[in-house]
Amino acid sequence: MIKSINLVNFRLFDKLNLEFNNSFVILSGKNATGKTSILEAIHILSTTKSHRTIDVSEAIQFEKEYSKIEIDNDKKYKIVLSDKGKSLFINDREIKKSGDYIGNFNVCMIAPADISLVNGSKQDKRRFLDLNISILDKRYINESSKYKKLLSERNSILKNGNPDKTMLNIVTDDLINSLKYIYESRINLVNDINSYLDEICKKMNIEHIELKYEATYNPSNIKKSFDSKLESDLLYKITQIGTHRDSFKILINNLDASSFASEGQSRIIYIAIKLALKKIITLKDKEPVLLLDDIFQALDKSRIEALTEYVKESKQVFITTTSVLEIPDEILKNAVVIRIENKGENK
Repeated sequence: MIKSINLVNFRLFDKLNLEFNNSFVILSGKNATGKTSILEAIHILSTTKSHRTIDVSEAIQFEKEYSKIEIDNDKKYKIVLSDKGKSLFINDREIKKSGDYIGNFNVCMIAPADISLVNGSKQDKRRFLDLNISILDKRYINESSKYKKLLSERNSILKNGNPDKTMLNIVTDDLINSLKYIYESRINLVNDINSYLDEICKKMNIEHIELKYEATYNPSNIKKSFDSKLESDLLYKITQIGTHRDSFKILINNLDASSFASEGQSRIIYIAIKLALKKIITLKDKEPVLLLDDIFQALDKSRIEALTEYVKESKQVFITTTSVLEIPDEILKNAVVIRIENKGENK
């Protein structure tokens, strides 16, 4: 359980120190006061990634050289952001590899930005899979890194005016070996999410939701798929199939949610998917801190009641809101409420 948060030069905050010993922490305040930034900081500290931007250095306060995030969660976790990159620490010991850092302290965040799961780009969807598999499986990080290097090497060979076919075959075979592990890991996560969605959809009174993985090759004969694309790859000088081009589709009542789901349905869809993900992480003995960013205001009474049950079974939850009146009494009565005032001030 998070006991304290310390931010330096992060977004609106020159300095912020918060201490608490509660399972439910509510961050209340007007829009643009920094509530979401606190959740973003926790998310970065857990995953080394921001849920708001690809480049985490954007979180460094303007004209400052660095930003620091510290959390005491039984162990002490710290990340220092600068234009040189990220420095990671556990109990003041620097962790050189992100693969050795990720998965030690876990979060599950549900935020408006998750709408990208429904109607975002293929890159958004791949990023969702890759980040969450990395929490559950350290080998996945290594295989993903290996795949990226092999992909770059294969593309360099393809761009050569007279490519070495022998070397191209060797690199392609190695690429396929990494691809198989990445594909199988993604399929396993998608299947696990689907296995919990039925129950969640029933409890939250949602139409049937299903994730469908979309591979750019034939998974039962990947080598043949690459061979059939070789002439085209040589022509365009780039690898056109692989897990770097894969994605997934979300179906609602067997229809493509990106085309047929309303804004309200899209919001419920990503909440349900994230709740399924939280269940998966918890069952892997990696129970996450649940981060809810302005979620309750968009739900009707029955769905608020259903979500409240999932919140109550969480070890620790951080909730942002513009008004505590939006928070169910069952949560509010056991929560500490921290008021975030203008430009990152708190009371």
